[in-house]
Amino acid sequence: MPGKTAASILHEYNLKQTAGRIALIDVLLASDRPLSHKEIYNNLEGHFYDSVSVYRSLETFVNAGFVHKIEDANRTWLFALCTCSKTSHCHPHFFCRICGQSECLKDYLIPRLDDLNNDYIVEEQRYYLKGICSSCNESL
Repeated sequence: MPGKTAASILHEYNLKQTAGRIALIDVLLASDRPLSHKEIYNNLEGHFYDSVSVYRSLETFVNAGFVHKIEDANRTWLFALCTCSKTSHCHPHFFCRICGQSECLKDYLIPRLDDLNNDYIVEEQRYYLKGICSSCNESL
């Protein structure tokens, strides 16, 4: 979300602006990859924000539609800011099987499958790639 601040994002989605929520979004804005709840919480040092409040705020952001939640290869939830709709991801994700890092592949779009026949109701659409990231590939 280039050019946006935490306060402007909360305002845009009509959410209460608290110091904790602003700090939480600042952590997501500063990251170039999806983060786990633990990573986000650990980056909130100096803020009096408990673990449960972090998770509740993340879920609020997911439901609002500006944060997406993905499951990594270890069945851990990861969170990242995104401009996709709240029910599907607009881009794929890459998971490295060596270092375990994940990455949003924002330059690639997932085609929407809204034209399925009436027998299907698409509630969520995900796409991920698993392999070896460029950093691990260099060290092979």
